[in-house]
Amino acid sequence: MKTLILVVTIFLTTASAVAANIGTVTTLDGSGVIKRDNKDVGNSVGVEIQQMDVAETTKGRMQIDFVDETRLDVIDNSRVVIDEFVYDPATGKGSLNMRATLGAVRYASGQIAKNSRQNVRLRTPTATISVRGTDFNMLVNEIGESYITLLPSCDSNGDCVVGEIAVENDAGFVVMNQAFQMTRVTSLRSPPSKPIVVALTEPQITGMLIVRRADPIEEAEQVQAEAQRATDFLALDFLEYDGLDEDVLGDSIKDIWVTELDRGADYYLRELLVDMIDALNAALAEFFRDELDKQNETLISEVQTGYDEKTGFFFDIEDNIYRVIRQDASVENNIDLSLSTASGYTLNVEQGDEAAYDYRVGVGVNTIDIQQR
Repeated sequence: MKTLILVVTIFLTTASAVAANIGTVTTLDGSGVIKRDNKDVGNSVGVEIQQMDVAETTKGRMQIDFVDETRLDVIDNSRVVIDEFVYDPATGKGSLNMRATLGAVRYASGQIAKNSRQNVRLRTPTATISVRGTDFNMLVNEIGESYITLLPSCDSNGDCVVGEIAVENDAGFVVMNQAFQMTRVTSLRSPPSKPIVVALTEPQITGMLIVRRADPIEEAEQVQAEAQRATDFLALDFLEYDGLDEDVLGDSIKDIWVTELDRGADYYLRELLVDMIDALNAALAEFFRDELDKQNETLISEVQTGYDEKTGFFFDIEDNIYRVIRQDASVENNIDLSLSTASGYTLNVEQGDEAAYDYRVGVGVNTIDIQQR
């Protein structure tokens, strides 16, 4: 019996896949390099980018334009890893993942973020940024802290729009949708800080964090606190504040200042301290006088000429003269005053059974008391 053995040989053709180019270095100002598999593959304009490439700068700035119109600016002394980039030009969809491990990186959205925003993730050592079609800056300092700032997206005509980003980690998240809102993430175990709007330009933000080693959030909070203190100060009505009139020594503590030399006397030391308090009150009153004048100027600037039904005064200004007229209900008592605008006045008027007090004209300390019986 003969056995026929059929040997079928199958030839397999193998070819190494050629990695697709996903972007290009379009600007390089100073020192910068693209690394692939731990090897330098280019340090000049025109170098093509592939997945898993690393962009590093020292004293230089690099711009990378991706095929979906995403733009990445890598600032001085920075490092960013392009983990994943998949893009279908026919649909404009894809996915994008990058890591900023040190320095400052500016991101401007392309087609992937517009059409597949759920597939766009940019990470730092302490946070993940979900992009919803916008521009932002992320900065990582030497200890891994992250600062993320939402930026306006502007076209060549200067028309700007503001998108939205979410910054999150295991401890929490924040959503930013106002231009120049910034959040700070100190660690994976700490949630992103409450966003605060910083009154700085993008170069100033980068300069503060990289060159000055200053914290723009802390400086913005300090500016806001100082503005709030100024607002609170201007809101005080010093005419109604009587805290400085208190005898802060009081009978309850007067014996603290009594020594053997003082017993049987009138506590001269206490009287001396009272005089010091009075002198302090006078100094404070002098200090606040300018502020009170400013408040009064604001009040006077809002006063309208004509008849005031509440007080019964008729007020007008003629050249450099304040004209003040008032008559009581019985028309028996009349007042007609012409006062210089170079000063200010407080009028206290009693006419028969009627009275009107503290009617202010101009800014000043003159007081006029009138009684008509």
